[in-house]
Amino acid sequence: MVVIEFLTQKKMTLKYFFLTIVPYLLFGCKEVSICKDFKVGRYKVVSETALSDFEITRTLINQIERNEQGDVTYYTIEWIDECSFVSKFDKTKMTLNDDMKMINSDGGLVVELLEVLDNDCISFQSYVKNFKDLSFSKGKFCRIK
Repeated sequence: MVVIEFLTQKKMTLKYFFLTIVPYLLFGCKEVSICKDFKVGRYKVVSETALSDFEITRTLINQIERNEQGDVTYYTIEWIDECSFVSKFDKTKMTLNDDMKMINSDGGLVVELLEVLDNDCISFQSYVKNFKDLSFSKGKFCRIK
């Protein structure tokens, strides 16, 4: 009788374990894979606050930005988690102006990938790490094919 009660309790514990963990694994992994699809590639960036759109080419550790006038800016990237990273101006590839130096010394630019808009676009928000209220921006990245 004690053995039957023990086995019944174990079955109930396993049942509750699977009922709580399995949905988390299924739905939690979906968000990770969504952001993963937008970590590397070429994108057109449309920002709500920028004066013009620009193009970026991103690897897991670097990003190159080209504006409509052909100016190029280089960044290093450090991923915080699957959906956000910190970018800093790459002083080994260009001379930094005072604003760039200030942003780097203030922790860099945090970029958070938010929501997939369609198969090719994802919304984002960005801000200087230590000055979120003053530097907050929103926009979207769209794949360039």
